[in-house]
Amino acid sequence: MRRTQKERNERTRQALLEAGSSLLREVGYARTSVAQITQRADRAHGTFYLHFENKRDLVSVLLEDMAEQGRQDAREIWRTAPGVEGLWMTLREFFARITPERSLWQLLEEVIALEEDAAPLRSRLRHLYVEPILRGLQGNPDARVCRAANLELLADMLVSAGLYFTRTGTLPASPDVTALHMTFVWRRAIGHPLTETEVAHLRGMFAAGSA
Repeated sequence: MRRTQKERNERTRQALLEAGSSLLREVGYARTSVAQITQRADRAHGTFYLHFENKRDLVSVLLEDMAEQGRQDAREIWRTAPGVEGLWMTLREFFARITPERSLWQLLEEVIALEEDAAPLRSRLRHLYVEPILRGLQGNPDARVCRAANLELLADMLVSAGLYFTRTGTLPASPDVTALHMTFVWRRAIGHPLTETEVAHLRGMFAAGSA
């Protein structure tokens, strides 16, 4: 069956993303050229600019695609498990998803170091992770004791800490345990510390998952 032009375009875009991702991780941002990406993707050089403005745009898309998958996962988690359990599960999924992609976040730091005008990219991408956590917490009755500005600040602090752990390879413990600690921090910050029963319940969940 013949593919439509839209399907061909999407296959080309995906091939460029995969080629760019592998090359950028192998040799870094500065040593990767558009020509190398298109050669590895087995596409004409000009096709790159039909899908991306430049190398930085491709890096941004790689990170945004990862963040979007995280947003979808978070929406599903909060739909089925609101409250303390939903927060812990969202944070755990966040760590489990981005930790293997540490090289992508290191790549972002290389881009920012080389291109001064790229600095806002870090903040924009961080917000993509803040938004689903914030949205879920705003629907949590416990969160209503705080002003919206405080909720956003706390969500931003959680994500910033998580991205720092990931980028530097210093995750304090497993994703399960780190998410538990950050859930504890969150609940204490909004004036509803985790109870012993809630802590035991969460510990039981990840203990059962590892069994």
